[in-house]
Amino acid sequence: MPSPNPRVESIREAARLAVEQSSLRAVARAIPMSPMGLLHFIQGTQPYAATLRKLSAWFVARERADFPEDTARAALAVLLEGVPEKAVDGATRELLQVLARTHKQSRTRQPRWLERLLKDHG
Repeated sequence: MPSPNPRVESIREAARLAVEQSSLRAVARAIPMSPMGLLHFIQGTQPYAATLRKLSAWFVARERADFPEDTARAALAVLLEGVPEKAVDGATRELLQVLARTHKQSRTRQPRWLERLLKDHG
């Protein structure tokens, strides 16, 4: 059995909490996906790539007000979709460096998630 992907597990937990606060149908409609597909995901099934894209986009949109590191990782995965696996680390590093450079040039403070991800991909 493959080890759990922290990004997928963060999305799974957010979906589970959203369903507890609302309803399975309402959350599935917001993603958009079928209620049964969402239930299976929450119960631990590995989603298809297209479903994971929908879940990731929902997760990023939902979390944007309080943007934790896991959300940033999910957003980067969406942005880098289609990039060959062997090029993902380099592309991630480049995107993070562009963001850091933009903050520096704008004389704005980098978000904490950006600082942490830069250290991880330094």
